[in-house]
Amino acid sequence: RLLHRITTTHILPTSGGHEKMSYQDLYIIRNIVNGKPLNLPHLIMKNMLKASSKVDGALPYGMVITKILSHFCIMFGNEVAFMIDVGDIYNASSLKRMGWKQVHTSEGFVWLPK
Repeated sequence: RLLHRITTTHILPTSGGHEKMSYQDLYIIRNIVNGKPLNLPHLIMKNMLKASSKVDGALPYGMVITKILSHFCIMFGNEVAFMIDVGDIYNASSLKRMGWKQVHTSEGFVWLPK
């Protein structure tokens, strides 16, 4: 559940709902679980091209694009800064709501699915 949430909100964000898993979501999660490499730039470009072809779609990766443009000192006109929504922050409380528990091991505390 956590990997699906991260995939649909950060790796391949969409303007729609996150209830259904796409084949691309499954591919990404499978590779992460199996420790296989992902071509992240390719996935990002495919996702941006797909979003740009929609009439009412929003362009994903706004924060990443902003960071890159800021790094190269590209000025922004009439942009308004806003605070990060509390729903976009992962902490102990959100992990517990998603069914994870904190367990003490010899290496310290780790989070495991219940």
